Amino acid sequence: MAVAKRRSKRRTRRRSSAGGFRSFLDRGPFRFVRDTYGELRRSHWPSQQETTRLTLIVLGVCLLLAAILGTFDFGLSRLSELIFG
Repeated sequence: MAVAKRRSKRRTRRRSSAGGFRSFLDRGPFRFVRDTYGELRRSHWPSQQETTRLTLIVLGVCLLLAAILGTFDFGLSRLSELIFG
């Protein structure tokens, strides 16, 4: 006869590994701040040169999109003036 293994019916409380507000409530504010500070220290922070380059790229893309949308808006307004007088 085979002996069947019994599963434990005890439920263990699972904690989210993502942290967040639930972690803040479970462990308290001071540990949350300490853990957050530790994560920020381990993060990769871009150099000043990389930050400047990426900022200029974002500004360039914004200016390009503004010019495209402005041209489109101007064209549609002229077209509506021609159609509707």
